[in-house]
Amino acid sequence: MRSILKMSIIVLVIALVSAMAHGQEPNSKDNWEFNLAPMYLWAVSINGDQKVKGIEVDLDVTFSEIFDNLNGALTFHFEGVHKQSWGFFTDLNYIVLNPDDGAIDINYTQILAEMAVFYRLIEQGLIIDGFGGLRYSSMDVELELPGPQGDVDQRKDWVDPYVGLRWKWNFAEMWAARLRTDVGGFSIGSDVTWNVVGLLDFKPWKNVGFFGGYRMLYQDYSTGSGNSKFSYDATMHGPALGLNITW
Repeated sequence: MRSILKMSIIVLVIALVSAMAHGQEPNSKDNWEFNLAPMYLWAVSINGDQKVKGIEVDLDVTFSEIFDNLNGALTFHFEGVHKQSWGFFTDLNYIVLNPDDGAIDINYTQILAEMAVFYRLIEQGLIIDGFGGLRYSSMDVELELPGPQGDVDQRKDWVDPYVGLRWKWNFAEMWAARLRTDVGGFSIGSDVTWNVVGLLDFKPWKNVGFFGGYRMLYQDYSTGSGNSKFSYDATMHGPALGLNITW
């Protein structure tokens, strides 16, 4: 946990120094514009269920329960747009948990990583991005069971294609509202997955601002059968807060 905290501080310092070093106007149509949200907070609660080698695991946990059992976390969001037209974004969520499900001890590691490209339209102060991308999901679940069953360990990785839209409305000099929605899976990875994000931006300085809002991500994935069955049918949801650096 200390090493992750040190890494977070280093990433934040590097990003702030980079933003200050690029003090020129970032919105020139002849240049790239970049945005970085280092180590943002997504205060996740999870509602749903999971099967690991056919054994049911309750995933109805609140953020306070997740925080109490948190062993490590790493998050960031990075994106760039060229001439306010074509761009890309990438996002990472990595968490390690050790929750307690009654008589079962659980070691849980989850990675959500996504990459997408978008095309931007600007109409009367409203920014609209149409995008498509891939979301990589990895879950490693180890159950320490009582009795003769012993330990059960199963890891699954899958990739979901998705398409969606983003809207941004600059309704005041330092304020903006953002909305993102996407849907995917299409039975290629998950049977279905959808994602909704609503954020409010406050930018008191040219290169540094803050955001807050709410995110919901649903995934329905399953593979195998019987004692080898793995399934994840759950919604991750909660408020999001962070620092946004532009250059």
